[in-house]
Amino acid sequence: MKRLETIVRSDRLSDVVHAIRSAGAKGVTVTSIKGQGSGDRPMLRSGRGTTQFRAEYNNMDFVMTIVDDAEVSKIISAITESCYTGKSGDGLVIVTDVVQVVNIASKKTDSEAL
Repeated sequence: MKRLETIVRSDRLSDVVHAIRSAGAKGVTVTSIKGQGSGDRPMLRSGRGTTQFRAEYNNMDFVMTIVDDAEVSKIISAITESCYTGKSGDGLVIVTDVVQVVNIASKKTDSEAL
């Protein structure tokens, strides 16, 4: 099993979650995050609107899912197709190994737990 962690622009969240679920993932976890990466940070106006300054962080979303090894390529393709704009800051997909999963309510493990 693999854990797919995806960092995407907040305006693409709905498309990414839909793509992940459509590609076969059984569930996702979503968290709103702030970060600094390769994407341009937006310009903001002061309270009176007289001055502008660059935001310290970008508002992004973090989407996590755990899938069987056979589904990884399909889900990564779905993610990248759903949020690709070709601009810096489109996001990242991070893939890590999952040693074990236990569903607390059903006591099922690994793929059955998902």
